[in-house]
Amino acid sequence: MSLPRHSFPRRPLTMTSFVLALVMLTFMPHAMATGALVETTADDQSDIAITIYNDGTGLVKDTRALDLPSGQFDLNFMDVASSIDPTSVHFVSLTDPDALIVLEQNYEYDLVSTAALFQRNIENDVTIQTEDGRTINGVLLAYDGNLVIQTHEGIVIVNNPVEVRFDELPEGLITRPTLRWLLINNEEGQHECEMSYLTSGMRWNANYVAIVGQNDDVLDLTGWVTINNNSGASYTDAMLKLVAGEIHRVQPDYGMYARNALAAPQAGYGGGGGFEEESFFEYHLYTLQRPATVLNNQQKQISLLEGEGIGVNKIFVFEPGHYYYSGDTMEADIQVRLQFMNSESNGLGIPLPKGILRVYKEDSSGALQFIGEDSIDHTPRDEEIEIFLGEAFDIVGERIIMDRREIRHDTWEYDVEVTIRNHKDERVEITYWDHVWGDWEVRISSHEYEQKDASTVEFIIPVDADGETVLTYTIRREW
Repeated sequence: MSLPRHSFPRRPLTMTSFVLALVMLTFMPHAMATGALVETTADDQSDIAITIYNDGTGLVKDTRALDLPSGQFDLNFMDVASSIDPTSVHFVSLTDPDALIVLEQNYEYDLVSTAALFQRNIENDVTIQTEDGRTINGVLLAYDGNLVIQTHEGIVIVNNPVEVRFDELPEGLITRPTLRWLLINNEEGQHECEMSYLTSGMRWNANYVAIVGQNDDVLDLTGWVTINNNSGASYTDAMLKLVAGEIHRVQPDYGMYARNALAAPQAGYGGGGGFEEESFFEYHLYTLQRPATVLNNQQKQISLLEGEGIGVNKIFVFEPGHYYYSGDTMEADIQVRLQFMNSESNGLGIPLPKGILRVYKEDSSGALQFIGEDSIDHTPRDEEIEIFLGEAFDIVGERIIMDRREIRHDTWEYDVEVTIRNHKDERVEITYWDHVWGDWEVRISSHEYEQKDASTVEFIIPVDADGETVLTYTIRREW
């Protein structure tokens, strides 16, 4: 898969470029025979940009200023991510896109390591210093954690050597992952070259901190982006973009190619160099307004948004579940939830990436205390957010099926009694949900209700401070 620059259509090989390539292959045998090699590292970077997706994918655009010879030569492009997808690479000269023609691309990832050095030096001479001070010279026959050495005196097995010396680095071993291209260039001189690719090992997610007011009716919200970079490369002073949304990726067949296994103010995005948000295709794109350095094997946090005075509702939910087939009596915890609208009129109104929202509240001494957390999904503007924080300590709910009657073979009626006991010193309202399968209707009820969906009836039950309320209703089910 190719990754074009900008909108990413791969530049076609023009007839002019094709003819020039044929001419150079025919009339420049000397340039081809020299085997010229150009190497470039991150020190040559003039620009670096990374786009990170929720699924662990990163898009890297690495621009470097290179002095390139004419004719055919090899280009070693070093300091790329060790988790690169080689099939996604796109390389182009921004200076003269028609000047450079890529004939071949190789991904070199046979990195120097202790095991690689031993394996590649089998049947070569080796010098070993042992723990007891002996020096052993011989031919390395095998390595499986221990060294098997052929010496003049016989075969010696050495474990835990103090020092091992080889004459030279075996051919083919490299110190860092490298992309190698075989190129033809018809314009000698400096080229601004851009190489883009996909890599795994880069992930981001959003985390939110909410502080609830004393009356539980407003909250202040801050959002943070957490970036994890395990791609095998560092990115210095990079333009950083984040894509929120679920993109589709084809799972690769790893047998096809080798890979390295290794009243409030409106909320806003990071004033003073924070993120700016925009719609992008069917996703949302967040662009950091300043360069950022993201090192390999680093977790980095950057401020995403701030909002103050956001109106919120605290609700208590009693949801005992399906109990029409077994168990006539059930006690269940009363859930505590917070609801708020992601709207401009409510001090937000900005697309929120999915993440974990943690909630705090000040105690009587003014110290913040943690009161619960929940995950939120990608939430567009003008949609409601509801988070579950825990169970209410001082409110108890009980549901009893008092009677069941068979009306006919496919129809039953149930008399249900729900009791809510409130041990708080303030009045509360409990949202009670009864989930019913089949065709149903409420025949009689002591409280008002509404049909929440095809299988749920909802009651709002007020309960006085240190009081008790009993809800009774009869429901008929058909199937």
